[in-house]
Amino acid sequence: MLYKMTEWQSSSGLWYCNCVDDLAHNSGVWYLPARILDLTPAAYIEYMIKNFKPDRIYADKESCFISFSWKNQADMRLWKNFINKKAREKNFQI
Repeated sequence: MLYKMTEWQSSSGLWYCNCVDDLAHNSGVWYLPARILDLTPAAYIEYMIKNFKPDRIYADKESCFISFSWKNQADMRLWKNFINKKAREKNFQI
């Protein structure tokens, strides 16, 4: 199955995106986009902040989890469409 992010808006109004096609087999783990981009986890986080400017970053060191969210759907879609294109180009299967 090809990696593909989908989007949703939380009750707080923030916009999120992730691959939710096979959550039972970890399709949504935060570091898959880093693998698609051939970045280390630290470089991926820096890349996201610099290039896609999320409005909120949530990190939990204990569970090794990080997520990004945006106030504006269009800003989130820049990231979602970009990573989906990269996944298609690499035929990144999950």
